[in-house]
Amino acid sequence: LLFNCSHTKSVTNIKESLQDKILSSSSLNSRSRDMFGLRCLPGECVLQRAVLVKKKLWEAGGDSSLVGTLFCTHFRVAFLPEDSRVAEDSSDPVLLGEHDIALASIEKVVAVGPSRTKIVTPNSSLKFIPEELILYCRDLRVIRFQFDRLTPETQATEITCAIAKTYQPLKPGALFLFQTAALGSVEMKQFLSNRQRDPQMNWFEGARDWERELERTGATSWRVTAVNDRFEMATSLPRFNVVPQKILDTELKKTFAHFSEGRIPRWCWHHPLGSDLLRMASFQNNIYHEKDDIRNLEAMLFGRQQQCVVVDLGEDMPVPLDVQLAHTRLRALCLGDISASITVPDEKWLSALEGTHWLDHIKACLRKSTEVACLLRDGHLTVILQEPDDRDLNCVVSSLVQLMCDPHSRTLLGFQSLVQKEWVVAGHRFLSRFNYQKDSDKEESPVFLLFLDCVWQLWAQYSSHFEFTGDYLLALHDSAHLPLFTTFLSNCQRERSRRSQHLSQSYTPVKGWREPSPESADPLLPSVWDWELQYGPPRLARFRHPVGSLPRPGAVPNGSLRHPSPQRPSEGGCAGQGSVFLLSRGSLTSPSHLLPWRGGGGPGASRKSHRRAPSSESLLKPWAKPEPGPGQGPLLPLLLGPCVQVWRACYLRGALQAQARQPTPSGHPVDQLATEVQQLQEQLNRAAGVRRLDRPGKRVDTRRPDPSPGLHRGSNNCTFLFSGHRAPGPGDPRCNPAPPLIHPRPSRDSKRTFLFSHPGVANGGSGAAEQRYAPPPTARKPRNSDHSLYS
Repeated sequence: LLFNCSHTKSVTNIKESLQDKILSSSSLNSRSRDMFGLRCLPGECVLQRAVLVKKKLWEAGGDSSLVGTLFCTHFRVAFLPEDSRVAEDSSDPVLLGEHDIALASIEKVVAVGPSRTKIVTPNSSLKFIPEELILYCRDLRVIRFQFDRLTPETQATEITCAIAKTYQPLKPGALFLFQTAALGSVEMKQFLSNRQRDPQMNWFEGARDWERELERTGATSWRVTAVNDRFEMATSLPRFNVVPQKILDTELKKTFAHFSEGRIPRWCWHHPLGSDLLRMASFQNNIYHEKDDIRNLEAMLFGRQQQCVVVDLGEDMPVPLDVQLAHTRLRALCLGDISASITVPDEKWLSALEGTHWLDHIKACLRKSTEVACLLRDGHLTVILQEPDDRDLNCVVSSLVQLMCDPHSRTLLGFQSLVQKEWVVAGHRFLSRFNYQKDSDKEESPVFLLFLDCVWQLWAQYSSHFEFTGDYLLALHDSAHLPLFTTFLSNCQRERSRRSQHLSQSYTPVKGWREPSPESADPLLPSVWDWELQYGPPRLARFRHPVGSLPRPGAVPNGSLRHPSPQRPSEGGCAGQGSVFLLSRGSLTSPSHLLPWRGGGGPGASRKSHRRAPSSESLLKPWAKPEPGPGQGPLLPLLLGPCVQVWRACYLRGALQAQARQPTPSGHPVDQLATEVQQLQEQLNRAAGVRRLDRPGKRVDTRRPDPSPGLHRGSNNCTFLFSGHRAPGPGDPRCNPAPPLIHPRPSRDSKRTFLFSHPGVANGGSGAAEQRYAPPPTARKPRNSDHSLYS
């Protein structure tokens, strides 16, 4: 299947179309799995290869390389090292090997010659012999291949042209044509159809899945409804939803019209201390509310509780457009100029990172989730997340809250079930937000990647509380950039169901019932959770913590964490039944316009819905619960600049390759800055130790403790939840016996962002969970401790 070309090669003037080669090779025997030593997938064909190619490998101490053969198929760019072990023919194939790159995940193809560098596109020409091939990927990887002088010049030129010709669809909307070519062979369809789902994972696609979740969390007074089974009530909602038991389906159908896109208040999770978490879209304007409608709407909002807190995510949270702009700036900063090796000056890197506002968005999401987690923990409430369309930030906050509060969500299968529940079946617009087809640029926004970064921040601060590792999160991040999984290729369950439906049998009077032709059916797309299809055993082994190294949290049912029921406050000491409060910008208020039918004081208006801040304060304080034991309390992250770090293993893994042809041993400029900060921190610690020796009778404490943790009174007479962060107590598992001495002053609107800690901690090493939190003012600090400023 190899073809020849001259040194001056036009990618568009290839004699035989690559698509024709793919079609002509589809009739090859499926047993011909090894082509030129490469074990191909079922139906996969090799378009071009180049021998004696070096793949650059970048490590902390410098660079190295592997020598092997580079292949370009109609699905991937595969690199086969010379000393690689040949896989057994009976073993199941893997979509991507350790050194493979999916064509659909490539963003730019750059050819480097003796004196010039050129971005190669399907419509460009290559007028020089490339000495190096650089592949810029959508997941921020940068892969570099160097052609040896013994590599035939024809092979170096043609494989570069072949990759440029096939790595992207030629026009918007051609994504599924690529999938048909990659996974549409008869052999591949048969292989994917035989794959089975993990029975231990909850997929939330049937009524029984939701019933198991209600049973696991210990939620009562809720039921699973199939009123939207045919997606007639709301096209973006799942088939099955959880609503209060006392609302009948006939009454429920009348409530869909009162919410944007029909996304009614729906149950998400039950806190073991009695609160319930719901999510909904904004109310529709100019809707007349009849008396029966008001009764049903309030029954849905309050559930079985007496008080309701609506959390507005539209004011102090980033909108999808902000997320897209920040991520674009972050990519440009981490990768530099995509066509040349230009290093960002050291003195401007930190300010440039701050200007992306990516870390600011992360802190905003974590802060809001922390507020919601504490609301759920502190009282018998119904907390409702409200977003205009209920399909972006509601997914982020609801998932983070459950990660903070529910140990089951921090297991690998529990986390995957959480993503299924709050993202996949809940109707997050994966296809539009990732913009795989390049036909909806205005809708593009990596909201899911923002969520994964927030999860990594929690994992970095509490790594011993998670069963999965940073390698697992990185694999999920990379899989989101590969448009081959049904998980990310639809905007809602309705679209996903239509796309995954098989053709039904057809009946004719002569031939009777006939099965559909396999060639006429769409390719079966796998789920992203089928990790064995994507990676081999060595990579999968790194998804979980090694046995014996870290305590693995068990899949404890959330409903089993029982605590004594507190005394319910008297009517005079708290808000009355039917009171609704608004949590916005860190404060609790009770505006009259929060519920449309209560604003005018007409029928159904509550006389107790206008209580001010004192009522909101008593709403939480009298019902405050004691902190649960170790491993049961919420994982509340520190939001100070030194604690919210850059996900180095994700964002900076391609920085060296993109910005430095000959990297220095010290690595990325940010690594140099982190080393300098580390040295300064050690000097400050030694100086502080000398001061303690000079003044033994007085303890030096540079931390400024929060005089009033928890609730804080603001100047506008509202109750602020988190104007400062509460220091953990001596028995708190978050307490660190060796904290950093210099600690920034807490600030909600701080613009100072520090990046990295010691490399071992930043990479999630064994010390990642031991150097996170500062002790209370009564704790003493060891003299000879080695600390690192999270900068």
